[in-house]
Amino acid sequence: MAHNRYFIINADDPNKDAIMQYVVQTGQKQRCNLAETKIVIKLHEEDHEDHSELVGYQEYNHEEILIALDNNEWRIPFPE
Repeated sequence: MAHNRYFIINADDPNKDAIMQYVVQTGQKQRCNLAETKIVIKLHEEDHEDHSELVGYQEYNHEEILIALDNNEWRIPFPE
């Protein structure tokens, strides 16, 4: 079964332009953390390459990325 691969990259990664060439969506459609220091990228389902620009970044599947983004770094907390 095919699946998308997700990565959280640094917004200031020097290879960001190269990385954006093989993501599903680019530009304003990428999700950033609230501090805008990290970006979630999603590769195409058929992309199973080990891109050298992503070495050192953790790979996530769909369920794992949802868990990784479920915190106050990625969403505005509700006031108490």
